[in-house]
Amino acid sequence: MKLKWIVAVCLGTTLGLAGFSSQAQAYQNPKKDYQIQNQQIKPDGTVGYTVKRNYEGIKTWYIMRKMKTYAGYDKYNTATYYRVKAFQKKHHLKATGNVDEKTWLKMGFTKSSWTSIDSYIAPLTVTTKNSRKAHIAAMIKQAYKYLGNPYLVGSSSSPKYGADCSGLVMQALYAGGIDPAPISSIHHAYPGNEWNSRNLWASKKLPRVKYAHRQRGDLIFYYEPGTHVIWHVAIYLGHNRVIEAWPPKVMVQPIRNSQRADIAGVKRPFV
Repeated sequence: MKLKWIVAVCLGTTLGLAGFSSQAQAYQNPKKDYQIQNQQIKPDGTVGYTVKRNYEGIKTWYIMRKMKTYAGYDKYNTATYYRVKAFQKKHHLKATGNVDEKTWLKMGFTKSSWTSIDSYIAPLTVTTKNSRKAHIAAMIKQAYKYLGNPYLVGSSSSPKYGADCSGLVMQALYAGGIDPAPISSIHHAYPGNEWNSRNLWASKKLPRVKYAHRQRGDLIFYYEPGTHVIWHVAIYLGHNRVIEAWPPKVMVQPIRNSQRADIAGVKRPFV
């Protein structure tokens, strides 16, 4: 009888500790920081937006290649505007020089792509029931899906396309359960939004940590050489390596190299 009691007490203690351990692994950021979401993130923005001059991103990349004005930089320039206008006249469309859904379809692109390019959000595979380590792993796993794809300015969509530096980081954050609103992947192609690295750096909901204390999953921000202007962000992998979107593609690189070495600081999405 005494032996049974001892076994029962030990078993109960073990189960209790296991339950405590599981609960202790659950994770949420402090209230002052970006909160971990338990449902699929839905960023702000209009899905199916008309593409105009100075827009960037995947739609612009497709349009410029169709109009034969793409030369390595996917920004809707004046040459593209006039080519689109001529195309619209030829096909009896309203000649605005802007690409709406009707023009997109006439160019031979699919109706589904008109919205799917804008609306892609990395799947959420972790919740607050998962550990901090699991959130960081989900973030980095999403970033690796883009590995080898081209650097495309203003792009933050499906891994089957390319991305730019902050576009890659935003989709990685979505996968880890963080919505950095009002910064949005849908708005990322809009004029000026390719510099969302600056908005992420400015966000008070992303706490800064000392460079010497950097950890896997942190964001590394860089200054443009000779200035104090943020121009790049990468995801720290540990061992002084980062995954980043940098011309010409998404790749794993040393934390410092000959192209960008002036580190502005480190921010921690998962605290």
